Amino acid sequence: MASKHFRVRRVALAATLCGAACGALQAAEVVTVTARALPSIAGFGGVDAASLPLAVDAIGSEQIAERGARSLADLVRLDAAVSDAYNAEGYWSAVSVRGFTLDQRYNYRRDGLPISAETWIPLSNKERVEILQGTSGVQAGTSAPGGLVNYVVKRPTTDLREARVEWRERGSVLATADLSQRFGDDGRFGVRLNVGGERLRPEVRAADGSSRWFALAGDWRVVPGTQLEAEFEWSRHAQPSVPGFSLLGDAVPDAARIDPRININNQPWSLPVVFTAQTASLRWRQRLAAGWQFTAHGAVQVLRNDDRAAFPFGCTDAASGTYYMDRYCPDGSLDLYDYRSEGERRRVVALDLRFEGTLAAGGVEHRLSTGLMASGERDRLPRLAYNYAGPGDIAADTIVPPAPALTSEGTQRDERSVELYARDRVALGAAWTLWLGARVTRVTRDSVLTDGSQATHDARTFTTPWLALSHALDAHTTLYASW
Repeated sequence: MASKHFRVRRVALAATLCGAACGALQAAEVVTVTARALPSIAGFGGVDAASLPLAVDAIGSEQIAERGARSLADLVRLDAAVSDAYNAEGYWSAVSVRGFTLDQRYNYRRDGLPISAETWIPLSNKERVEILQGTSGVQAGTSAPGGLVNYVVKRPTTDLREARVEWRERGSVLATADLSQRFGDDGRFGVRLNVGGERLRPEVRAADGSSRWFALAGDWRVVPGTQLEAEFEWSRHAQPSVPGFSLLGDAVPDAARIDPRININNQPWSLPVVFTAQTASLRWRQRLAAGWQFTAHGAVQVLRNDDRAAFPFGCTDAASGTYYMDRYCPDGSLDLYDYRSEGERRRVVALDLRFEGTLAAGGVEHRLSTGLMASGERDRLPRLAYNYAGPGDIAADTIVPPAPALTSEGTQRDERSVELYARDRVALGAAWTLWLGARVTRVTRDSVLTDGSQATHDARTFTTPWLALSHALDAHTTLYASW
């Protein structure tokens, strides 16, 4: 989160009873007072979080660093409305907001553009993470209820040289560097580099891994009012996943019986889950006449995943012959499956064209934003293994043979979306604001299995309107009602 620095000049005057001989104006001291700036939330024209008619968490880079957060899952404890949703060690982050699990394909954004969160997303090059709570039709044409997560990328700033080394748990070691420099006439060019790597040795056994990332962002102030911004990010995370635990029959496991360090995915043939991601974006900002601005922002994300695990699922109780499909047996036995989905490929492209500005009409001021967003996702999931390997147990001390045959079909998915949107912020005096918005979305989806069977097609158009009225009680508190 950005900080603002204010210089306060303190002048000490010598009070005297003895006239001019006792002194006069003393030397001035400079005291720096630092205040944390309220962030402006992406897509709302520079409005800070405290003024929006939405419940928003804006978690800045300072808070991320202070918590030692490595992923979104490490930030969920900052708000009671945000919680884990099967956040397994070694896997991608999954969260729920207000009890609704966010969809990895529809509820995540990067600088306001849609991305797939079916990967590991590093935080060291993120300026902040925004979590919008509630239905999100104002921001997205398609999403699950609960809210949105938006990752805001760090951009070039004034000269910065920062390095960090951390050690924790059984010997996990992190090293990162954040370097930024402006150069050229009047700092016309800027560049920012974020690099890092980590050796992962968590408390959970058989879950050692590693992660590496590289991110480069640059900007060019071409002429006054014209700016180009580009950025690229590469990351790789490799770590065996840790399956979630389950009920033992109809009973909640006794904490005294369960060792939280046990990883049931602990077979000699267990392989790490590997997430490799590349993302690049280009943004053009152009200031227009009468205080208006045009922004063109495009991005592409390319993912490759190798998803593998000795996966525990259900069991047959030897004593009663009962088959449990959604839990382990009362005696702690379970069924192990060899799951391998290697070479998964996902690609997301997005383009947002937006005009925003201010005009006076009907005796009030309108802050308008209107534009078009087009996006598409292409998923290619190959044939996979999901085969019964043998009986296991919660102590993870039973060895079963691998079963890697590719016996199940994968899915080929294509989706295209075009969204026309408009938002209006109407100032109804010093404290009252009326918010209006609408988004018309055309979405087309196609899917088919890798053997050509079970083809599906869906195309539809829908509109998501939005209305809110807010009253600013003070600079940091807003009362609002929204629909």
